[in-house]
Amino acid sequence: MPKHLFGHRLPTPFWSRTVPRRLGQWGQESLAEVADWRWHAHSRQRLPTPTLVGVALAVLLLVATALRAQEPADPPTEKDRETRLKQAEAHVGALDLRLAEGGDEVARIDKPLLVFGDSTRNNGDGTVWAWGREGRPLAVIETYRNTAEGGPRASALTLTSTDKVVLKAPFFVQEWRPAKTQIVPTVLPGADAPSDREAVRLRQLKEQARRFTAHEFWDPDNSRFELRLLVQPVHRYRDEKAKLWDGAIFVLAHGTNPEVLVLIEALGESLERSRWHYSLARLGSAELHVEIDGQEVWKQDRAPNVVGRPTDPYWLFMTRVETIPEPKE
Repeated sequence: MPKHLFGHRLPTPFWSRTVPRRLGQWGQESLAEVADWRWHAHSRQRLPTPTLVGVALAVLLLVATALRAQEPADPPTEKDRETRLKQAEAHVGALDLRLAEGGDEVARIDKPLLVFGDSTRNNGDGTVWAWGREGRPLAVIETYRNTAEGGPRASALTLTSTDKVVLKAPFFVQEWRPAKTQIVPTVLPGADAPSDREAVRLRQLKEQARRFTAHEFWDPDNSRFELRLLVQPVHRYRDEKAKLWDGAIFVLAHGTNPEVLVLIEALGESLERSRWHYSLARLGSAELHVEIDGQEVWKQDRAPNVVGRPTDPYWLFMTRVETIPEPKE
């Protein structure tokens, strides 16, 4: 079956044709052959009993082995999770993000913004990271492993800044160089003015985030999937030099798998004169629809060729497992 990649599926690659599946089919065919072998095609003589017993035992052993191979794997231990998180960190740490104008390197936020999984779409060990330790992050990356045996790591980049960036990776020659931005701060209609108290503003941020609903259309059969809001912001920030007095990133997700980022920010000449604004950024390849108070305010078609283009604000790339840097001790 085709494998999903956080809101999209790709044609079945060679790594998804697992050995257990082939063993299972081969075992069923062998059982049918045993029935034919019971009588010799020419002499119509029954084969010697020891031969039948040997063949039957061999087939039963093969089928049993295949069935055991298809049993669910043991859940990962805490040590497994720590190792996989270090691998994800090493993978993201190998990426180099810089401003397109000036070439200044952009520092990455040390900790992942979100850890997630999505078994229905074969996503495992998922993490979300961001670049830009001050103010609004410039870019966000989602990375996870395809859970098929030998499956690749998929990584999706999305531009969350009004500045353009360039990203280089040791895995390939291709650069991610968005030709345009996608962040357009828009006043949130009907929102109260930002409070002068930080704790109250956090409550206001959450109240405004609850006004957002979303759905996507994806396989199978271009089905509709409702997205849910993760109630806690995954990142909070401010940048007074940019007249951004408070801000937070919320996630609209398929389960916990992020599909859309919702940025809510207090923007204005001063905190007292600021108003709440929102911006949206895709983090999935499906056709996306976002509403505020039930009214659609944003729609995105499917990403071109599922993965997008390296000149788009959203781009997905894959790397083989063996090319991922080992975590540093």
